[in-house]
Amino acid sequence: PRSAGSAGVDGRWMEPEGPVVKSKYLAYLKSIPLLANLRDDELDVVGQAATELSLPEGEVLMREGTLAHEMFVVLEGTLEVTRGGEHLADIGAGAFAGEMALLIQARRDATVTTATPARVLHIDGRSFSNLLDDAPHLAVSMLPIVAARLMANSDHHAH
Repeated sequence: PRSAGSAGVDGRWMEPEGPVVKSKYLAYLKSIPLLANLRDDELDVVGQAATELSLPEGEVLMREGTLAHEMFVVLEGTLEVTRGGEHLADIGAGAFAGEMALLIQARRDATVTTATPARVLHIDGRSFSNLLDDAPHLAVSMLPIVAARLMANSDHHAH
């Protein structure tokens, strides 16, 4: 497997310059709450799967009713979650969005837009599936949050 690096300007994977850069990148990934409990080999897998994006305010990351193709982990900034134009939540650094529709291969049940300029890790659907296979601790870290969202969604639909 490739070592952790970053996407270059043309989107191709750029290898870091030696073990010092790699250890700094792994420490950076480990500072993200969702990834904090992953082993270095699992962080390597995340580093290979994720592309860091800087986005302006007002960017629509996913639209309610569309098929799921990716998820996002917020590094900086705030994302707004809406359904039918109604504000549901704001999610900030360390949180993630888009995982539920990916997990069950369903249509998006909400729209997610950048409420402020934001930096996010983008993980496409195929990479996400591979991540769950190669870094099972990631799924364990996500479970309590996903379960809470499912409960909130069922409460929202019940009213």
